[in-house]
Amino acid sequence: MFALPQPPEPLAKGESRPVIPMSEPGSTLHTLLRFIYPVPHPTISSLDEFATVVGAAIKYDLLGVISSLRQQLISPVFLRDDPIRVFAIASLYDFEDEARIASRHTLSTPILDRPLTDDLRLITAHSYHRLLVLHKKRSDDAQALLKIPGDVKCVECAGPYYGRFIPPKWWREFKRMARVELAERPTTDIIFDMAFLGQAAKASGCGRCAESILESHQFFSDLKRQIDDLPSTI
Repeated sequence: MFALPQPPEPLAKGESRPVIPMSEPGSTLHTLLRFIYPVPHPTISSLDEFATVVGAAIKYDLLGVISSLRQQLISPVFLRDDPIRVFAIASLYDFEDEARIASRHTLSTPILDRPLTDDLRLITAHSYHRLLVLHKKRSDDAQALLKIPGDVKCVECAGPYYGRFIPPKWWREFKRMARVELAERPTTDIIFDMAFLGQAAKASGCGRCAESILESHQFFSDLKRQIDDLPSTI
C-alpha cells in the first residue's frame, strides 16, 4: 500500500496529495498510531476493541505494536473476565505463550457451557481440541486423586465398627460433590472452600462429621497440593 507512486515534490498549485483508502475505522487507526508515536501507549479496554486493533496491527505488520498488544492480551482483567476468548484470540494469531497462559485460566470456567464467540469460530479444531484435552485429562487425574487415608476418621461414623477402617460419611458426600465440580472446573478453587466442606458435613447426616473435617486439615492440604501440581496448561 505504501509503495504506491507518489506525486512529485513540490506539489503543483491546485494539486493535493493522494488519499489511500483504509478499511479500518478511524478509532482503530488512532489507537495504532498512538502505539507507534512517542506518546504513552493506550490501554485496550475490551476484547472487542483488542480483536480489531490486533487484526489491523498484523495486517500492516507492525511488529512493535503486536508485541505491546500481546502483553495487554494477558492482562489480569481479560484473563479473569473471559479467559476462553483470550485463548481463542491468542490461538488465532499463533501467540503460543499467551495461549498457554490463558489455557490455565480457562480451568476455572465450565468450558462447554460458554457461548460461542466469533473468535472461537475462527480458530482451528486442533487448537480447541488441545484445550478440551487439557480440561478432560486434568479433571480425570484430579478425580483419581480423591482417595482417603486410613488415619482420617470420624468418631461417630466409626463407632459401631471398632477395629475396622470405615471412611467418614462426610467423605462419601465430599467425593461425590467434588467429582461433579472437578468435571466442570478441574481446579481446587471450590472444593476446598469451607462452604463446600460444610455442605459435605451437612449432607452426611452425622453430628460429628464437621469436627472430623476440621481435624483433617492436613489431609486436605496435601490433597489440594497434589491437584494443584497437575499439569495446568496446553
